[in-house]
Amino acid sequence: MLRTFITILSLYLFLYLLPAQETTLSEKWGGNTAYIMSKGKWESGIVQPFRYGLNDKIELQTHALLMPFLPNAGVKISYGVKGGFLLAGEHALSYPTLFLKMVSFKGTGGLISPQYQFPFLLSVDNTLIATKLIGVSSLLTANAGLSFVIRGSKPDYQSTIDLPLLYPRMAHYYEGATLRAGLSFHGVITRKLFYEERAQMFVITRDQDNFFTENSGTLMWALGRSLRIKGGYVVSWGKYPFGDHLQMWPTLDLVFGSRR
Repeated sequence: MLRTFITILSLYLFLYLLPAQETTLSEKWGGNTAYIMSKGKWESGIVQPFRYGLNDKIELQTHALLMPFLPNAGVKISYGVKGGFLLAGEHALSYPTLFLKMVSFKGTGGLISPQYQFPFLLSVDNTLIATKLIGVSSLLTANAGLSFVIRGSKPDYQSTIDLPLLYPRMAHYYEGATLRAGLSFHGVITRKLFYEERAQMFVITRDQDNFFTENSGTLMWALGRSLRIKGGYVVSWGKYPFGDHLQMWPTLDLVFGSRR
């Protein structure tokens, strides 16, 4: 009797998990992979950028909530499958000068002393992404990228925002370029529960304050066809102007979009 019960339970779980294969995973969680949002579909989050499938090869991206004080726009382009890997490129522009000026004031909320002035800055980000299906319900993704800035002049190095997560992504505004590389693994727990484990590093092409690493783990619960909750952790370590620093935070995001 027990053996029959175990057999039936195993068969049920197999049939339950079987639909949660690569297609389901890529549709539910295409961010940080080479998959393109389906044509006409869109999604956004509080933290996650807005994504819109323009066609089968192009996806438009922007951090919509940042747009009023950090104008930005990006595109993801599918390059097809090569050697068993799905390839894509992400290309983005942002204008951080406005943001840096807005947070330059004394008192609560001020991140930079108002004594500093900021020139014209146009940040250019390019990333190559390669994703491979592992088994029937997991995705392995590697990425490598380069960020540099077109500037009218160099900002004062003492005006940096020395906060983890922000500093590595803004370091190239002041000096050098940023080289990025990372790995992420997406998997399925049940038809409504997914996970991602991600590691990445940032290397700034200069002599100091130039190396940063991040590790993050995230669970995503699909509440419905158009609503998901993501939560987890991020650990960062880096060489900052004030010294080496290690820190960990919880993460939370609400993702919504068109019905799938």
